[in-house]
Amino acid sequence: MRQLVVPVGDPDDATHIAELVVGKVRGEPARVHLLNVQRPLPKHISQFFSRADLSDLHHETGMRALQPVTALLDRAGVTHEEHVMVGKPAEAIVQFAESHGGAEIVLDDEPQGVLSVFGLGSIGSQVRRLLVRHHTADMPPVSSA
Repeated sequence: MRQLVVPVGDPDDATHIAELVVGKVRGEPARVHLLNVQRPLPKHISQFFSRADLSDLHHETGMRALQPVTALLDRAGVTHEEHVMVGKPAEAIVQFAESHGGAEIVLDDEPQGVLSVFGLGSIGSQVRRLLVRHHTADMPPVSSA
């Protein structure tokens, strides 16, 4: 079965993300992994919290970001799994896809701008840049809207 990794950063994009996923699984079943990547807190802040508290904070914040997309996918009858990671978003997304058998990464259309040329700007641009820079036969495929 085809596996899709769907990064979710901004809950305001829930409708658009859900439409992308529904379009991808229409007619061809897939295992959908919704992924939110939380950036680590700076050390000068995190030093005051236990690892368990930090883990809970990141998980709760990530699940809150995923909730609007999960609700829309549930209504559309698309099964999915939710995942929250902590790290640099683009790197974590690629790593997650690789660890799931080279799952296809579903990203929005590539923006056409100066920042995207350098892998700056959107997380999608950064993921694409990472994949191009480290291109091997093992790298996960990327699909756009």
